[in-house]
Amino acid sequence: MKKLLLTIVTAMMMANVSAQNGYTITGTAEGTVKGDTVFLCEMQGWFAMVPIDTAIVKKGQFQFTGSFDGCAHRYLLAMHKGEVACTSGILLENAPIKVQMFKDEKKNIVEGGPSNQLWNEYEEGAKVFDDRMAHDWSICLDTTIAEKDKVKERLLVNTYSDDRRNFTKRFMLQHIGTPVADYLLSQTLSEFKKEEQEQVLELFGQQKNQYYVYKGLMKERKAEAATGVGAQYTDFSMPDPNGKVISISDFVSKNKYTLVDFWASWCGPCRAEMPNVVKTYDMYHAKGFEVVGVSLDNNKEAWVKAIGQLKMPWPQMSDIKGWGCEGAALYNVKAIPANVLINQQGKIVAKNLRGEDLLNKMAELLK
Repeated sequence: MKKLLLTIVTAMMMANVSAQNGYTITGTAEGTVKGDTVFLCEMQGWFAMVPIDTAIVKKGQFQFTGSFDGCAHRYLLAMHKGEVACTSGILLENAPIKVQMFKDEKKNIVEGGPSNQLWNEYEEGAKVFDDRMAHDWSICLDTTIAEKDKVKERLLVNTYSDDRRNFTKRFMLQHIGTPVADYLLSQTLSEFKKEEQEQVLELFGQQKNQYYVYKGLMKERKAEAATGVGAQYTDFSMPDPNGKVISISDFVSKNKYTLVDFWASWCGPCRAEMPNVVKTYDMYHAKGFEVVGVSLDNNKEAWVKAIGQLKMPWPQMSDIKGWGCEGAALYNVKAIPANVLINQQGKIVAKNLRGEDLLNKMAELLK
């Protein structure tokens, strides 16, 4: 117990110090020369590397500086003559980080700060369960073994999987107050029962040190509570395609019902859904139904072109910030298409109506 408490206190103290100083990533990359580029990347979607910073190789080294509110896995890509020379994963944290990158990733050396050390401790503990599962999975996947003989192995895999999840939850709670616990929160919160989730978040809220996962969850909860069915709508303003700033409030009081429709020109499901919105608009606009499109585009030309292609006659607005769209953030929009239906009194009466549901809802409301 003393060792556990010492680990927690030490990690929290070191996190405080490093949080003041930000991070410095210094490294070398095999196969690069002066003038080559190294990208600091974030993984998005299915293995898509999105650059968030760049550094130039000078005197055989590269360096990144910045600040990060917590810790999370990021990736370094070193480029030479347009080709990837080598890559390395790191745990980004507010601490000095040293990296030696090689063409053979197994040779990579990463020296991080207190969060990196604590994460290594977590991975060592998790490896016990992973190794057990790997052995039994190999039997489950063996085509030479009869199906009836694989039953026990599948049950063992499920058991080890549960054990691993419980280990992760315990590790997070034991190290609460550290960036690593915050990072694990995103992976573990859904594993707790609903009542326990509230208790976990309360514990995180009591900590002096709070980081981006916890703060993001609380921001989402606040937005969801403020924009749920029955709540008063939240107004916001953005430019229309001609550059004129318009607001949601410009339309709510003038129409019996206003649908705030979040979409984007690059969103396939949005384009597939749009004929349903157009159909509903054509049928009920004259009876007091309005639509205001809020685009999550980051290319104005593509946005304006799509408005014409999809034949949307209603008002449109966008800040051309993509997923950084401020209106979408206010309504906790995490996927599109999404929409919010508001009555003339400003109350939200429905959310995320799709296809016939939208048509049926308006038929019900505008009999």
